Amino acid sequence: MSGVRFDVGPLDPKASLSVNAREILKVRIAEFYHYTPIVHDERSGTLLHELRIAAKRLRYTLEMFREVFGEVGEIQVERVKAIQEALGELHDCDVRIELIEDELAALAARQIRELSLRMFEEPIERHGALTTAALRPPPDDPRRGLLALLSRQHVARHEHYLTFVTLWDQYMNDGMRADLVRLSSTPR
Repeated sequence: MSGVRFDVGPLDPKASLSVNAREILKVRIAEFYHYTPIVHDERSGTLLHELRIAAKRLRYTLEMFREVFGEVGEIQVERVKAIQEALGELHDCDVRIELIEDELAALAARQIRELSLRMFEEPIERHGALTTAALRPPPDDPRRGLLALLSRQHVARHEHYLTFVTLWDQYMNDGMRADLVRLSSTPR
């Protein structure tokens, strides 16, 4: 599913603005709904981000041709914007989660190197105690705070995902797709 391109083909320079706007809108609608199969899979982080980008393109098309799409277009702008914003919040959590994971991995690597150096310097009889101490980090170990932060980010991500899915389902039930298709095919 990833990597599919939705390019607007050549437009007719002799056609009206309305005709060309609808041709562009058809491509943006197809791109947006291409991601429908992953909407209900919370683990589709990268594809949900690609859906967000497709939502931006759809929204910008609707905004650019406001005079062509009128009031129905404005309703769609608000719907797409809400979906885009919910996906943006979710993506922000994904970025923070990745940063926290990277910091935890770097911290763990440093701590393991330090433990290994201590084992090299300490007598073998002390290795068991060193290992036990490493498995029970002290209260001021930065991993504790990072793990708590990681947990909060996962909770926030899940909440943003539920907001997105609720919006998506609500708009689909309200006929958003049909409204967009009508905008792309019916001259005003």
